[in-house]
Amino acid sequence: MTADADPRDALLSELDGLSDEQVQTLAGWARTLHRDREAQATEHSVGALGDLLGIVSETREQGRATMRVEADPALMTPNGVLHGGVLYTAVDYCMGGAVQHSLPEGQFCTTIEVKIYYLAPVRGGTLRVNTEVVKLGRNIAFTESKVVDDDGKLVATASGSMFILRPQE
Repeated sequence: MTADADPRDALLSELDGLSDEQVQTLAGWARTLHRDREAQATEHSVGALGDLLGIVSETREQGRATMRVEADPALMTPNGVLHGGVLYTAVDYCMGGAVQHSLPEGQFCTTIEVKIYYLAPVRGGTLRVNTEVVKLGRNIAFTESKVVDDDGKLVATASGSMFILRPQE
């Protein structure tokens, strides 16, 4: 491609050789480029990676958080199910949100570990992650999450621990 060539023309010519399924996947990837800019402008942003995956914060309060994510076709495995990494990331953000809103000003948390159980394949729809802080200790917080689909069906559960950081100490 020459310096003055329009990159959109090159993209359009590449589309001609793709299957409908490949074009749909490419369109999904293009949508992810817009997500992060849209989400960052709102209080519902969970962070750069979460914004890219379409994870949205619904509630974050002391000891609890709820987040949602759409099962976008661009995030599916070749088998047509939502990639487990998307669910894991939504759970991790939700756990952090629940713990963070339980901490005093100036303290932060970071993930030590998350154990997730995938109970059912997800092929579409909206997923909700509900997290509760089970125990908030001085240095470690323990959390539990449940992921449900549009019909309220449990598709994953998780438990995790977060380390509490106190930068001023």
